[in-house]
Amino acid sequence: MGIYYLCLFLLSCRVGAVGAQLTLSPQTLTVLHGEEASFTCSAFNTQWTVMVWLLDSKAVLTISKENGVLPSIYPNVTAEESPASRGDSWVFVLKKTERRNQGRVTCDLQGIDRKTAVLFIQEKGNVKVFGEDKLAFKGQPVLFECQAAGWFPQPTLEWQVNGKKVRQDEYNISSEQSGPNLFNVISILRVKAEKSSPVDCLASVPALATPLESSVRLTVEKGAARFASAKKADIFQTLKQFLKYFLKNPLKTAFLSKLPPAGHLELKWEIKTHFSLHYACKSVIELQQPCFSIFSAKILA
Repeated sequence: MGIYYLCLFLLSCRVGAVGAQLTLSPQTLTVLHGEEASFTCSAFNTQWTVMVWLLDSKAVLTISKENGVLPSIYPNVTAEESPASRGDSWVFVLKKTERRNQGRVTCDLQGIDRKTAVLFIQEKGNVKVFGEDKLAFKGQPVLFECQAAGWFPQPTLEWQVNGKKVRQDEYNISSEQSGPNLFNVISILRVKAEKSSPVDCLASVPALATPLESSVRLTVEKGAARFASAKKADIFQTLKQFLKYFLKNPLKTAFLSKLPPAGHLELKWEIKTHFSLHYACKSVIELQQPCFSIFSAKILA
């Protein structure tokens, strides 16, 4: 008779173990370095006593069903009981994630079951469009360069012109690894100046809800065709009109400080600042005229 009751007891334990359920969610989680990461472990149909949380097989936190969260030597982890869980559901919280925390996160209901999830840690770097706002004639090609530095994994980099996404075949991308598992990405965009627009460079990784953005402005002027088609006799008059406009431009002081010395003109003025004045000067040079003296005379007039 004693053997009968012993078998019945063992069978009841077996049925209880089979009916027990343990869930861990989410099964995968991706966060940015420094953000909080949390996982919920819930037990059903079981009489458990100890729940242990492990990061890559290292026990970092222990929860007693009777006494709650036990003291831990790891200050960066804690746990909170889920509302209305009756002590059977706990939220494990990694307060400030670091790259070394990436890996397996395990909830071990000792003697009953265990579940494992995966935590991914990503790095948010910075993004910058080199240079300042640019000025160009309509129809002229303009180059923009953008760098996204200090990211993990390799970030996605995209361009927008006037709020519209640029096709990938209109820009190139190169990347290199920098430091411990960090990536730098450089992209060069070539656009045809059509109308004045903001030019945006956006960088992102999956854990980043909104891409980081850097912007400059492209200002397009309509004078290129006039200079290109003008007769030689008309170029000086056109240049005079342009310089009259230039003298009223609030940016003239910045440009005058960049004029080269007399007799040493190499057309190295930055296109991004005053491409139109550059183009006017080039047109005069094609006529074999002393460009600097013409500019000086008109500017001082």
